[in-house]
Amino acid sequence: MSTTRTSLISAVIVSTSAAIAGAQAGSIWSAAGITGIVDEASSSIHKFNSTGSVSIKSSVSSGTLDIRYPVQTLSDLLVPQQGDCPEMRVNLRDTGPGARVIVRFMALSIAPGAGNQLTTLAEIDSDESPTAGDLTQYRGYRTCINKLPPGSEFLIDNAFFTYYVDVRLIKTTATANPGLMSLQICPSQDACDT
Repeated sequence: MSTTRTSLISAVIVSTSAAIAGAQAGSIWSAAGITGIVDEASSSIHKFNSTGSVSIKSSVSSGTLDIRYPVQTLSDLLVPQQGDCPEMRVNLRDTGPGARVIVRFMALSIAPGAGNQLTTLAEIDSDESPTAGDLTQYRGYRTCINKLPPGSEFLIDNAFFTYYVDVRLIKTTATANPGLMSLQICPSQDACDT
């Protein structure tokens, strides 16, 4: 009898743990560069490429392209345990001097009476962490999402905030070619590696 009870309790614990892990794994958000919403002021300079990326047209000698990506499928997410962090990951191209890509994960308060408080939760700036190698290729960047929205105990709190990724491609020389291939928000470092 006690062996049956122990087996039943173990089965319930394993099932519950699997359901929680499955819910976290299902909350990965990703987007291809071409799926973004181009700001009206940038509409004449963007190019959606057949590779799934977005860039500034080669005919444009300098300009700034602003694109936003609504993040609508993330589950609420508590502050992670020490040693792990939710991540923002991007594949971008910064061809060196004259090119720059800035990616920010934003939280906009939608709580009654909160106004329009906007908070940057994570940021990647290609000029702050340049990579070596072939600058014409897309490179992976990642950063922890470690800032809480104001007044929240959650990193992701859909009851009081809406989320989006704000991308800025900056071209200041005719030969520069900044681009964005893809974006991803992961509930933990391991979630997107498996």
